[in-house]
Amino acid sequence: MNRSEVCRIRVVRLRRIASPLRAAAALLLLLAAAGPASAATLGPSLAAKLPGLADSAAVGTVIVTFNGGHGLSAANLATLTAAGITRGFTLHNLGMVGAPATAGQVRALAASSSVRSIWFNDQLTYLNYQTRVLTGAERARTDPELTQLNGGMPVSGKGVTLLINDSGIDGTHADTHYPDHVIQNVQSITDSATLAGFTSPVFVEGVPDTDTNVGHGTHCAGIAAGTGAASGGAYAGVAPGANLIGYGSGAVLFILNALGGFEYAISNQFRYNIRIISNSWGGTGAFNPDDPVAVASQMAHDRNMVVVFAAGNSGPGKDTMNPYAKAPWVIGVAAGTKEGGLAAFSSRGVPKAQRALGDFNAPTITAPGTGREFASDAGKFTSDVISVRAKTNIFANGTTNDTEIPTQLAPYYTQISGTSMATPFVAGTAALMLGVDKTLTPDAVKAILVETASQMPGYNEFEAGAGYLNVYAALDKVFHRGKAYGSYGGPQDQQQYNLQIATNAVAQAPFHIDYTPAALPGGANSLPFTVQTGISVLDVFANINDALMTGNGNTVGILLTDPNGNKYSSGIMIPILDAPTREVVVNNPLSGQWLLEVRGVRGLTALPEVSLPTSGAAAPGPVDGTIVQEVTTLPAVSDVQGDPSQAQIEFVLKNRMMDVLSDGLFHPSAQVTRSDFGQALVFNTALRQSLADAPLFTDVTGPQEAIAEALTASGSTLRDWNFTPTGMLSASGSSFSGAASVTRTDVAVALVKALGMDAAAQALAGSDVTATYSGQTVVVSDESGIPPALRGYVQIALNRGILNAFFSFQQGPNDFQPHLVAQVNPNDAVTRSFLAYAIANFRQDFAAGN
Repeated sequence: MNRSEVCRIRVVRLRRIASPLRAAAALLLLLAAAGPASAATLGPSLAAKLPGLADSAAVGTVIVTFNGGHGLSAANLATLTAAGITRGFTLHNLGMVGAPATAGQVRALAASSSVRSIWFNDQLTYLNYQTRVLTGAERARTDPELTQLNGGMPVSGKGVTLLINDSGIDGTHADTHYPDHVIQNVQSITDSATLAGFTSPVFVEGVPDTDTNVGHGTHCAGIAAGTGAASGGAYAGVAPGANLIGYGSGAVLFILNALGGFEYAISNQFRYNIRIISNSWGGTGAFNPDDPVAVASQMAHDRNMVVVFAAGNSGPGKDTMNPYAKAPWVIGVAAGTKEGGLAAFSSRGVPKAQRALGDFNAPTITAPGTGREFASDAGKFTSDVISVRAKTNIFANGTTNDTEIPTQLAPYYTQISGTSMATPFVAGTAALMLGVDKTLTPDAVKAILVETASQMPGYNEFEAGAGYLNVYAALDKVFHRGKAYGSYGGPQDQQQYNLQIATNAVAQAPFHIDYTPAALPGGANSLPFTVQTGISVLDVFANINDALMTGNGNTVGILLTDPNGNKYSSGIMIPILDAPTREVVVNNPLSGQWLLEVRGVRGLTALPEVSLPTSGAAAPGPVDGTIVQEVTTLPAVSDVQGDPSQAQIEFVLKNRMMDVLSDGLFHPSAQVTRSDFGQALVFNTALRQSLADAPLFTDVTGPQEAIAEALTASGSTLRDWNFTPTGMLSASGSSFSGAASVTRTDVAVALVKALGMDAAAQALAGSDVTATYSGQTVVVSDESGIPPALRGYVQIALNRGILNAFFSFQQGPNDFQPHLVAQVNPNDAVTRSFLAYAIANFRQDFAAGN
């Protein structure tokens, strides 16, 4: 089966469980397949079930969506009655009815011109301070200028109501207290099997605690708008002034329950001023505008409500997006790390050229959805997102896994990761924006989030959307509509390059492995393969299943080992909340003999003490995939051929770290200007957009002015998470001096700051700068040319290989033997060939963390 044939839709609450122990809350996954064409669109799982059934055979509860978009009419109910359906739940605003039906009744309705679609009522399952600071939400809350512009009150989302369409909210918690903060808490009670006649869904209002099973919705509510009352504000949500409404479906969620949340929101929009609906559930498969969830989300959008959906937890493979997040009228949210990167589990879409018409198969934006990516940041960031714990969550999960929360707060807060967590973060940001300007439309909110996003180097739009959420810049844009946010940069595949390159497959080999749990690593579940010399991208993609061929995937992943023993893993989500596919992509792989292994749970762990001696725990089942080797072809750049730095220059060109100039030449020996360096920093650093109320610099205009302001602003990159470090580049007065040359010290300072190592560099201020050659370390002879305050940056750049030292042996007239001398030439101008060297080494450190 190829990728285009994967049409399964399994809907899940999109959270990533922080511990395997939590997998006990097993979540059901459902298989769907495309069905035959009819007057009405049939949902995939219904289309798969219908063939071969007698007309009298019961198919279960279906959701019938009528054409028109103006709500249910008496004629619609008459159509159902004529087909023999005399009872069901009526969603009047959505123009839908959920009812038990037979196969014959479905066939009759499918032939009716008044019916838009028929969907099976598939079961769905449920997919703080650090993140507030990282995204600028904390800065916005305390910024005097924004407070003044907001009528003297901090930006908080006051006056805006946000509906959490999820498992419910524990309104007895201090952070989400009912009825003063959670202004309405609704329990859904829907059972179409016991109905008599056509009946509206039962919404029980005024329930203090509707999250009586899993705690998922409470955690999401706390991220969006928790007050932080139980933690002295430390774990407050993004928009603590916003009103919350909980629409609770309990632990077991069906499409009809989820649709009930939209029906309730539309019915009560004016009663509670509902402007946002946050949905942390979804699945995988193709987007279909006739899907009742898509119909409902568009109707909410058209009624001026911002609809936010989780992208999914099926990454890092391509084409794993939640279908509900693909709708062009919603905001689809990927999960980011606390260092400003993209979580490996976050679902990806596909490049624009591969998308079906009307299918926005990519996230809109990335927001905090997990904790640290790098072990070196264990003292700085927690491993997951901390938010409100429902009472029932204590009994379900305990507190043993929440070791990074102060002991006294563990009963009130818990740690979880997932796109479920990123979604309410964006919903809370929308509440802040609407609290400032209630005239914003959903499309305007989305456009501003996209325009103000921060750079995420190395990621394409189909992976991370427009970039990392920048709450401060988004609010600044709301207050100052004329500011030219979004005038430069963007995702890697949307940036403008002078050099056109192409990537083509040069080798493609299918593989098949019948996974056997008892096999030893390197045995029956593995196969060797050879990577050719000069390969740019190694892409291994596989469809996975169990022996029963349920279509629900399996708890296995792909592990690749290169000739040097380095390992690359697809990972495994626990519980299985993701697509039945796995993918591993390795850029610039080593040539030689590689090993592909299929591993089960714990068989992929990097911790030997918890690894199983076998391939890991999983059911037997087939793994069918393809090993693709691709080569990126560079057109010949004439002034690079034969240059001593040719290999390094071609490396940065091929990996889009630098570009040729407008004349098509690289100019290796040309001196790098500040404007040139600024463009390189746009391509390669996690640059935050930052614009003053009036242009700061008079010698640059347009995008160059915006770049100059971003580069010189405090906290200029996401790795400077708390906005404390000064900008990567300095400037004097109103001049950016873009034509001035960049020195080697300038490069060291900028790139060390971009790594997030400003504090480490400052700790070395005034120290001697040393370099090592053949085991001998010496103080550089020209350190007097380095300002004492900048010596730490030069030292770290030397240690990291971003900067090189020049060694020689000198011998005085009275010396018995020569001695080693090192220089760094701190004030020498930088050439473009040297910048290629520095950027290439910087990006390796950036990807590996600190």
